[in-house]
Amino acid sequence: MDTHAIVVGAGPAGAAAAYCLAAAGLPLIWLDRPAHARAKPCAGGLTPKALRLLPADPSCVVRERTREVLMSWRGYRTSSFQAGSDLCLLTHRPEFDRWHRQQAQQAGAELLHCDALVGVRQHDDGVALTVRHDGQRHTYRAPWLIAADGAHSPVRRLVCGQPVQAPAIAIEGQVATQDCVRWPAMQFDFGTVAGGYGWLFPKGDHINVGLYSWRQGTGLGQATLAAYARRQLGTDQLTAVQGFPIATQGAQLRLTAGRVLFTGDAAGLAEPLLGEGIYGALLSGRHAALALMEAGDAVQRYEQLMMPWRHELARTRQLTRLFYGSLPLAFGALVHGLRRPVTTGMADGLTLMQSWQRWLKPADRASDG
Repeated sequence: MDTHAIVVGAGPAGAAAAYCLAAAGLPLIWLDRPAHARAKPCAGGLTPKALRLLPADPSCVVRERTREVLMSWRGYRTSSFQAGSDLCLLTHRPEFDRWHRQQAQQAGAELLHCDALVGVRQHDDGVALTVRHDGQRHTYRAPWLIAADGAHSPVRRLVCGQPVQAPAIAIEGQVATQDCVRWPAMQFDFGTVAGGYGWLFPKGDHINVGLYSWRQGTGLGQATLAAYARRQLGTDQLTAVQGFPIATQGAQLRLTAGRVLFTGDAAGLAEPLLGEGIYGALLSGRHAALALMEAGDAVQRYEQLMMPWRHELARTRQLTRLFYGSLPLAFGALVHGLRRPVTTGMADGLTLMQSWQRWLKPADRASDG
């Protein structure tokens, strides 16, 4: 075997892993579906904590920057969450993914295409991955395999016998600027759908419009999305409508299987409250590559590196159940009691639990006094 690892997938997790391995001078095999089959539905928001994990400044693919996020209850009682620095950078996901892949390619990673994964065989000293492309089969071998192949993860299905459990769901579309009667700021409308929210992400020539629910079976569909767009933007002229599962069970799913390390959606690492998955994908891709670069047990090291985020997901899942289960009271608490810690924590690149812990510290000091 003349390569260090096989990386399957070229989304945020796969590109992050490929970049780190290539930048360290390690040979790798990087596989993904052809470009025409690669489109990934995504709202395209980059948070400050995600920006810290990128290999370069993504400004060239940023459509909008915002220091203000509007939040409402079913489109009413709108409140402004403002910070002194950027809360979110809004990108068009295909453009962001293309830029991210280019960073890895410039570092020395070569991206190969395949139509389908056919089989995975593991041995004591490595992995053999068989793919099909243009009607022919090819087998690649390496000591390790990093699976970054999304919520449907063919690698997980082949290795573990079952796909990722993806309890959350979202549907999104685009509305052209000229079709909008109203042009909003970045906005979350909680309670628009059961167990979730609607979102509006302005991106220059269009607005990304979507609905999210942290549990499936809530009846999300094109008609519901069109009605939301009409109410918020004055039009239902939607294009590029796509629905997709969001894997948020990362605290319970296996993170590794033999010589396979699962990352991103393939490991269920999206956070359940808002369904944001780019940060968990970037984090896991980097950590998987780092674990393979260090001496010692790579599996143990990867699980150790990912433990804080998996604990975060477990705690956030409890918060998610509480938040959506107690609306609209929870929205009132967010606006009147938690606005400042949530906003400053997000701007400073903290996770939800880190923001919560920082908010509690002054109270703890006061009580000790």
